[in-house]
Amino acid sequence: MEHLCTTLTAIPPPLRAWSKHKENLCAPDEIPAYWETCDVLTFLADTGMYDASLCQGLDGAEKERVLQFKSDYFKKRFAVSRSLLKCILRHIPGTGNRDEIVFSPEKKGMLVRGRQDLFLSLSYSGSCIALSVGKRKIGSDIEMVRPVDIRKIRSSPLFDGTKCRNKKEASLQALHVWTLVEAYAKLRDKNPFPLLAGTTFFPDAGFVSYCIDKQAVLSLAWDPALIKDTLLWIDPGTFSQGGKHTPSSSSLSGGDTHVRS
Repeated sequence: MEHLCTTLTAIPPPLRAWSKHKENLCAPDEIPAYWETCDVLTFLADTGMYDASLCQGLDGAEKERVLQFKSDYFKKRFAVSRSLLKCILRHIPGTGNRDEIVFSPEKKGMLVRGRQDLFLSLSYSGSCIALSVGKRKIGSDIEMVRPVDIRKIRSSPLFDGTKCRNKKEASLQALHVWTLVEAYAKLRDKNPFPLLAGTTFFPDAGFVSYCIDKQAVLSLAWDPALIKDTLLWIDPGTFSQGGKHTPSSSSLSGGDTHVRS
């Protein structure tokens, strides 16, 4: 059962265990079925998926932007995220083919030109890439699990280390708190750091958090309502070659239903 946030205490939503099992693998041709039954789809990718051929899916402006990055890491991250996002969107009904997909960067997030009904949220941490596509505005944040001792997080009323048995658990909770704050900040177009002074986990939003193979923490935020979301992972071979795999009956069950936390 998810915990309700109240004005009296700061209780984060639970971390749901998630793993890259076969049933969570998504091939491009499965996207329409997921989109029909879910409000938010989040796809996990990795900068290690980079291949020079991915740049073929970028438009002229995006190719120019790739050339402006000084670091290979940022070049690969940009190329992988944009090319895969276009591939994902191409399989969402009504979006059109990949050549017609143009992103319009705005202060309030990246949009798909001509599709005001689609909302995007991208997040990165290390080699991890999380691509979220929703039918309503969303915020997302992913953080790789690592030792952290960020004073601003540890001193936040939202962080409670009293139940942590060791430094590893304390670091995981700190990362969890930060993903929730960052996801909410993206949802509300706010600076995340002042939000750390709050005493509750934002009762005007809904949240869900995942612990991915004990290697990363992902949180999503949305306006409070009942929604269905699904977390999927991308196999580079299926997306680059248009390959297919046979989904299990449970993989298209409609995703997880979440209420306001």
